[in-house]
Parts: sequence; structure tokens; C-alpha cells
Amino acid sequence: MQKKSPNKNLNRVSRLKVEEADELLNFLLKNIKDKTRNKVKGMLARKQFMVNDKIIRQFDHALKVGDTVKVSWDKPFRELSYQGVKVVFEDDDIIVVDKKSGLLSISSGNTKMQTVYKTISHHIQLDDPTAKLFVVHRLDKDASGLMVFAKNKNSQVSLQKDWDRTIANRKYLAVTQGTMENDEGKIVNYLKENKALMMYVVASKSDEAKLAVTHYQVIKKNEFYTLLEAHQETERKNQLRVHMKSLGHPIIGDKKYEATENPIGRLALHLKQLAFIHPTTKKEVIFETKVPDDYLKIFRSRFYQ
Repeated sequence: MQKKSPNKNLNRVSRLKVEEADELLNFLLKNIKDKTRNKVKGMLARKQFMVNDKIIRQFDHALKVGDTVKVSWDKPFRELSYQGVKVVFEDDDIIVVDKKSGLLSISSGNTKMQTVYKTISHHIQLDDPTAKLFVVHRLDKDASGLMVFAKNKNSQVSLQKDWDRTIANRKYLAVTQGTMENDEGKIVNYLKENKALMMYVVASKSDEAKLAVTHYQVIKKNEFYTLLEAHQETERKNQLRVHMKSLGHPIIGDKKYEATENPIGRLALHLKQLAFIHPTTKKEVIFETKVPDDYLKIFRSRFYQ
């Protein structure tokens, strides 16, 4: 019987937790007992180590308590650069990404169209061609920001079992038309979908109408626009978009919900922060992105002031 050759596409990756401050090379020599100093330095040069998901080649890189060091035993880590998607965090159970506006989360029937799901599936299959990606939630095509996917079925089930409760916090950034009258507020109503797939506000709950709760706080405003941060207790389709329209301040670029202005050429809706219970460790994890530059340009530009 012919002996099977090892799968050359597979790559073994180990994770080491830093428990006391140290320099990277010293830490590696303490934790990798079967490699000589020269071999470890060679692995550093070949980009086989990451600290907090960033490739590090400097032997004297300072490590802090709580840092995570990844070791790629078989081949160098890749410099990750995907069009429209950035990997923010990855472990054995989940992968968190930051997506740009205009990219679908998952396929809507057109198999040739590029999606976040396809891009990240390709990413995890570079290390293991048999790896599968599992959808946890979606983000509107025209919105940008954070998304989390599961890397195994158990993690998907754990996260999706009660998504609204699993999520400890989710914060959106949005730029709306006009100057908001109140600097903070809470919106509570019921949302229903019509035959044209548009969501709208109704007075009471029904089988089709679901409770929607949004808290918002103004960050910056001028005579023409308002930048706000919103926290949703619920996650209904187009929730923040409909709620802003109901206040008479639709999100810029949101033609679907009656916006008439689009100074940045896209929908100004960004999922800035996700905090949720990790499916395996059962501890809260928090991920955050910065305010998109084009949002801030609206308030820096003389044209709008």
C-alpha cells in the first residue's frame, strides 16, 4: 500500500500567552525548547512569528502581559491584504473583520459576486484547504465596519443561540442630515417590512412588527450634518437607518430611506464596536475601529462650516 504524503498545504500554528513582560527573542527561547537560538532567529527573519496578529521580525520587540504570540511552524505568516476587508482578530473559533462600504456580507444568489464570506473563506483555506467558515450575522452592503464569523459549527451555534444577549455592546457611527435637536436620546418603537422590502415604523407589536430600541449620542455637529454614536439594544433590519429617518434626520447617502445628500459618495453608517461573549472562553471580548476619515472630513472642510 502506498504511503500517504503529508498535506503540504497545512500549516501548524501555536499560540503562546505572555504572562510577564519580556523581549520577544528571550520569550521564544524560554517557550520553544527544541529550537536553537540561531533557528529561532531564522524563524524571526522568515516572518514565522506574530504578536497580537501582527508579524514581528525584531528580536528585541517588547512584550506586555496579556500579549499573544503566534508561531507558524511550517511556513511564514502572510501579509494580509484583501480588497475591502481587513482581518482584525483570529483564533481557533472566530475571526473578526472590518469591511468597507459596498461589499456584500454573503452572496445574494449571484455566485460570481465577491463577498466578505468568500474573501475570508479563501483566507482560512490558505492554511487548511478543508476549513469552513460559518455566518454569525450580516452587515448591510452599503454599511462599513466590524463583522464576526465562526470557524466551526459549535462556535456558530453558541454565538447565534441568542445573538442579542451574546452581544454585550455594539456601537455604530453615523452621519445624518441636518443638526440634531437633542445631543442624546432613546428611540423605542416597532419595525415592520413591506412588500418592497423597506422597513417602517408601526405603532404596536405584531407577528411581523418587532421591537426596536436605539440609544444615540451626538459626537460632533455643524449647520449641515451631525456625527453620532448609536447603541442598539436590538438588531433589526436597517434599524438605525429607519430610526434616523423617523427623527427627520436620515443618514447621508441613504437614498432608500429618503436622504437627499451624499457628500462622501456612500452610506455614512459604520459598525464601530463589537463586544460579545467568546463562544469557547465565555469571556467578554471587545473589538473597535476608528472613525472613518471621510466622516471627519465633512466637519473639517470649510465648505460645510
